Amino acid sequence: MSIKIAYLGPAGTFSEEAAECFANKASLEAALEPCATVADCAGAAEDDAVKYAVVPLENSLEGSVHATLDVLMTSLELSIQAELVLDIEHNLLCPHKEMGQISQVYSHPQALAQCRDFLRQRLPQARLVPALSTAEAAAQVAREQSGAAIASKRAAKRYGLHILAENIQDSENRTRFIVLGKETPVPALPQKASLVFSVTNAAGSLFRVLQAFADHGVNLTRIESRPARKQLGDYIFFVDLDGTPDDINVKKALRQAAKEAVVLKLLGSYPVLS
Repeated sequence: MSIKIAYLGPAGTFSEEAAECFANKASLEAALEPCATVADCAGAAEDDAVKYAVVPLENSLEGSVHATLDVLMTSLELSIQAELVLDIEHNLLCPHKEMGQISQVYSHPQALAQCRDFLRQRLPQARLVPALSTAEAAAQVAREQSGAAIASKRAAKRYGLHILAENIQDSENRTRFIVLGKETPVPALPQKASLVFSVTNAAGSLFRVLQAFADHGVNLTRIESRPARKQLGDYIFFVDLDGTPDDINVKKALRQAAKEAVVLKLLGSYPVLS
């Protein structure tokens, strides 16, 4: 019996590709379920409508996906079960073969930003129109038979569009996807961990939390702040680190950091599958 895996849809997105990759690497017989938003993906997993949700977390050109950070901040049931990193190749898709006829280009805001140089040089006159996903942009262009979309070759094939230009992103483009769920899907050993914490708005409070990891030789590979949605000046901090809570130094660092933080929550200890 196949398990259900949600992904940021519609069909043809890079998230669908990541979900397929996850299922293959985890040796899962899976039915992939597209969802309209990251929050919908997470909600489906929380409600047990699907077993796992595959969502984008971070892009090498444009940074973090805030909708995913918001889910990590608020979900009480889900944790990160695995990570995948995919190379992302953007393409200009169109119902016709004439680039000169393009007056509008549709895509996800991050994809539009990742192709900024190409759009400025080749389509300076085109209006950029944000869409919920790259595949939704391709579907809209196919329905309306006008404009162009920035999306994957998978989307071009699915929606019957011509590829007018390939590999149009500004530079090397990689996206980090995470698998959210309630239980570990694969036997692979965890390699890294993620956590979120908050501190008091006082001098040295953030330093003392971070110092805990330095004291025990734990390497932090990423740190990012987001508004805590309480009052101006209050933030929460997302951190990735090498190692897992089973490592003695990580365990000591987390224990010390927790004493300095107002709140500290482990978001997951997980393997990297790509």
